[in-house]
Amino acid sequence: MRNFLGANETDRLARLAGILYLLVLPTAGPWFYTSTSLLGADATLASLQAAQHTLELVIVLGAIGHSVQLLAAILLYRLLSPSSKLAAISMLVLLAVSVPLSFAAIARQTDLLALLGGGSAAALGTEQLQAQIIFGARAFTSLVSTAALFWGLWLFPLGWGLYRSRLVPRAIGVLVFLGGPLYVMAFFGPLLVADYPRSLVQSIVGFGSGIPDLLGELGTAVWLTVMGARSARNATPPAASPG
Repeated sequence: MRNFLGANETDRLARLAGILYLLVLPTAGPWFYTSTSLLGADATLASLQAAQHTLELVIVLGAIGHSVQLLAAILLYRLLSPSSKLAAISMLVLLAVSVPLSFAAIARQTDLLALLGGGSAAALGTEQLQAQIIFGARAFTSLVSTAALFWGLWLFPLGWGLYRSRLVPRAIGVLVFLGGPLYVMAFFGPLLVADYPRSLVQSIVGFGSGIPDLLGELGTAVWLTVMGARSARNATPPAASPG
């Protein structure tokens, strides 16, 4: 990595990437889990009116989280490129694809928020307004599940790149890699398994991949924030490889 950056600059980039990655967890994370709960199959006009302020908050958190995540991915690309160019490029492209999908989902939430305004019921009628809410909630769910596919796919090259670069302990890189199926199955699961969110398959994937994902992503963020690029500098450089 010193061929590309000085040691001090690499440390600064690694710590900044770690801080940004750390900020994704309390922003994009609550946006995803709270939004999918609010806008699930049971979403109604009454339930959204009761949770309007929560919806407003998660919209802000989502916009911040996905913007920060893209910035973190750009820095990680720069850090991982010297040891694994292909993994770095793949990681950045896959994450970048997810960002417009995430913001399209946020736009759907903003549309739903507008429908909760006082004049909408009078202009549309209660039944038509409820139909609009159901349509908007389903559109949001479709966009999020598609974005989730790329949230999972980006973890595979990210985990491999972290493993090769030694920016973090190799065990953390493996945990990041193992977190990918959690999000990939959020897309494919409902297509392949009836009532996937309540199925045994979802429970197995959630436990087997969700725990490694949490430990791997949180571990990466904390390690880079605290340690910078020290692990990579102390490790024996891997043989040059495009992967």
